[in-house]
Amino acid sequence: MSFSTVYFQWIMLLSTLWFAEMEMHMTHRRSVNFVAGLAFYLQCDGHSQNESLSWSRVPSQSLGNITGITVRNNTLWFLPAELVHSGEYSCFSRNGNETQEIIFEVSVQNETCPHMNRKDDVKSTVELECYLRLVFDLDPGAQVTWRKDCHPLNVENKRKVPVNRSDKMVGLFTCFVNFTFEGLNYSAAQTTKIYNQSSDFVVTKPKIIYPKHETKPVTLGESLNLSCKALVGKNDMDETDIYWTSDSDSLTLSYESTTMKESEQLFKLSVLYISEVTAEYLNTDLECIVQHPAGSDSGTVRLIPACQMERHYWIGLGLVALVTLLAAVAFLFRVDLVLVYRDVCSSSAVRSDGKSYDAYVSYLHGDQLISSSAMTFALHFLPEMLEDLYGYKLFISGRDELPGEAVHEVIADRMSRSRRLIIVLTSQSQTDTTKKSLILDDSVRLEESPSAQMCAAYEQRVGLYDALVKQGLKVLLVQVEDGVEEASLPESLRFIRRNKGILKWRQNASDRANRRFWKYVRYHMPPAQRQ
Repeated sequence: MSFSTVYFQWIMLLSTLWFAEMEMHMTHRRSVNFVAGLAFYLQCDGHSQNESLSWSRVPSQSLGNITGITVRNNTLWFLPAELVHSGEYSCFSRNGNETQEIIFEVSVQNETCPHMNRKDDVKSTVELECYLRLVFDLDPGAQVTWRKDCHPLNVENKRKVPVNRSDKMVGLFTCFVNFTFEGLNYSAAQTTKIYNQSSDFVVTKPKIIYPKHETKPVTLGESLNLSCKALVGKNDMDETDIYWTSDSDSLTLSYESTTMKESEQLFKLSVLYISEVTAEYLNTDLECIVQHPAGSDSGTVRLIPACQMERHYWIGLGLVALVTLLAAVAFLFRVDLVLVYRDVCSSSAVRSDGKSYDAYVSYLHGDQLISSSAMTFALHFLPEMLEDLYGYKLFISGRDELPGEAVHEVIADRMSRSRRLIIVLTSQSQTDTTKKSLILDDSVRLEESPSAQMCAAYEQRVGLYDALVKQGLKVLLVQVEDGVEEASLPESLRFIRRNKGILKWRQNASDRANRRFWKYVRYHMPPAQRQ
């Protein structure tokens, strides 16, 4: 197993452990209004039986010492609500690694009828129900009386009141319930608003206008005001709530919210007041949340030190420069990097492709075989470097055929079992090829050429067909003499030279001078295992 594989597995393992231990926390806020002297209750909606749930008074105050407040079946009861009960109450629930907190902002006032807490459309409402299910569960025989706009209605003891679908029914309907709990008598109430929905009534999801996801440089000790604006829509119906929160439990946020109207659209504006920026505010997400029964949206502001903005700029500039430099180095030294990678990593995958040879070497011998530079390169220098030094397996025309084999069948078979085709070009091979039209010419008559040239022509015909038509063989053009002109080459070789280039080897040059040539030959060859 390579070092890169082990490193990758460690990264995946650490990431899995981090995600497994990461705790997801969500916080919601709600505003409720109670009437002093009446019983009310709060429920932490959405929890399941597998969740652990606890109630407290913010900040972290136990409810055991508060008179008139009790928890029964995960429901917080005010029996009855008093002015001193005004404040914030937290319902905290946990389910595995997920935690949720709902903070109720309770306001207790001296009034006769409670504020509206339910709504019904007069056009769709058939009967109005006193929806105090938990109260009736405690005392099924509770007595019910009704009021409209806080004026008594002549309705007998009924939980449901019929509603005729007319504009006269529009208003606030309040049901008062007298019940007994643990031997004591209490009164509870609920107000439902019956409204006449207009034809152009549209309920829209609120949307934060600003901030979205911003970063603001600040100085310690300064005062700061942050504004949050949200689009509510045409019909708010007093159901939209906008507030600020943070991911730090040590911060106490003070904000004010107002409603404004612009171009027949309603907006909510909430301003967060920070009298003094302390270290607790730095690198903390201050989140503005707008909530509505139709949906919710949020935006965040992160405060950072003023000097940190400049540091982020230089860090970003440095990263861009580093990436650019690495890309330039990778491009300039791509050949060396590929060769180093092949030396480090195993090439067993290449060996499983069913091929027997790394390359088939083809060359036109010319009339004087002993003095042919192509033959010297193909039979001496090429195997000495690729086979002896780097472990490649070559099939070289004129060296590896067995006596008695059919030439054409051997060429087709060996070439189909090779990964590359190396064509060695000289000025002599160019002249012979041009005169005899040996390569990729359907009108050629191979009997007019010497047998050596005939074999080379057939080799190139088969190899170039695989490369250009079947796309199954890559071709390397190697020039071992000067004087090879592109215009004199056949169209197939010109096409390969224009697209793949040509490698030039100098016969009389030193080994150092030809080092670059051999490096590029290895780059274009498939990976090979050292012997």
